[in-house]
Amino acid sequence: MWKYSDKLMDHFVNPRNVGSIENPDGHSQVGSPVCGDAMTLDISVDDDDRIVDVKFRTFGCAGAIASASALTEMIAGKTLEEALQVKNRDIADYLGGMPEEKYHCSVMGHEALRDAIKDYRSKIAEVEAEAARACERVPGAAGLELLRARPGSASFRGSSDSPEELAAAVAAAITEALGRKIDVEIAR
Repeated sequence: MWKYSDKLMDHFVNPRNVGSIENPDGHSQVGSPVCGDAMTLDISVDDDDRIVDVKFRTFGCAGAIASASALTEMIAGKTLEEALQVKNRDIADYLGGMPEEKYHCSVMGHEALRDAIKDYRSKIAEVEAEAARACERVPGAAGLELLRARPGSASFRGSSDSPEELAAAVAAAITEALGRKIDVEIAR
């Protein structure tokens, strides 16, 4: 039997932030070939690139569940760049250490975080690319300037006689291209 710290056991028995986020800004799924553990991580990010919600689901041992739980506490409220500074050793230390044979559990949490942030950023890049294409294809959208892209939305500035209708047409074009709902707002 492994010797675990009281804090690690608390996170195993009472894991924090378990579950999933509907339409997360970033999602990842990782696994450990060493022992068969698997983890999903969902993040919601605000306009300042701060993690405002984080949830996980883990199939695995006490170390895997505790590492995922600890990670969520450590990154909640941090910017993406601050969260990326959390390394696997930090997770293990936060839990009061863990047996060397279980250290790979903290590595899995770090990989899940990195991949969820990568997913978030790739969704933004997809919206930016499709927003540019929509401005070329949708009648009346050529003069729009993209102000901000998010995984589920795009904000533009521009003039139109019917901004609501134009926003709906641009949203439909981006949504169709990406296969997920994208909200569009046009400010003057």
